[in-house]
Amino acid sequence: MNLTVLLHDTRTRLLESAILQFAAKGFDGAGIREIAKGAKANSALVTYHFCGKEGLYLEALKAIFTRKVSPVAALASIPPAGSPGAREAALQGLQDYIRAFITELMSCDGTDPIDEAAMVLMAREMQAPRKASAPLLLEHLAPYVTHLTACLQVLRPDLDEEALFNMGVSIQGQIIHFRNSLGIIRLLRGSPDYPQDLEKLIQHYTDFSLRGLGVPEAFPQPRP
Repeated sequence: MNLTVLLHDTRTRLLESAILQFAAKGFDGAGIREIAKGAKANSALVTYHFCGKEGLYLEALKAIFTRKVSPVAALASIPPAGSPGAREAALQGLQDYIRAFITELMSCDGTDPIDEAAMVLMAREMQAPRKASAPLLLEHLAPYVTHLTACLQVLRPDLDEEALFNMGVSIQGQIIHFRNSLGIIRLLRGSPDYPQDLEKLIQHYTDFSLRGLGVPEAFPQPRP
């Protein structure tokens, strides 16, 4: 086998093993030797490829971010408040955002252990970001924050920056909670395959968010 190909393959195995170990044990609990063993590689190659454990951790996060293309990054931009059609675009943009975000989270169905570990590792990092990985996280989250904030600024131009931020966190939080609690939710529903109709769930979170935002035109009242 070509040496370059062999080194690339070893690097990939180390990253995948690192994702599994960091997800299971966190940065402090995962050891280089253990990661190398899982990759069937010499532990010295961690230094060769990643300049040590910290570098490996950052590259593992990068690998997670680039493993799949985020549907959120492909959403159409929202016109600024006051522009013709801005509110209609923001209403549609919010639903598109919720659909893209839920679809992204639900694409991890438990059949791929690397995907499952990647989600666990991301949850760990979101709860307690490491100082070294903070810039990487902020860069990855920028398209999410930019799109959602643009929708909220149009739909609620009366809110200040803090209120808009809290609204965005609330919208994100309900979806993340659903995905993180999916196991118990399925037990409560008595269905291991719930939700069978993802679009129905998307509509629920869209409606719930718009009602929380106080957007009356999204829910026209029937005439008496």
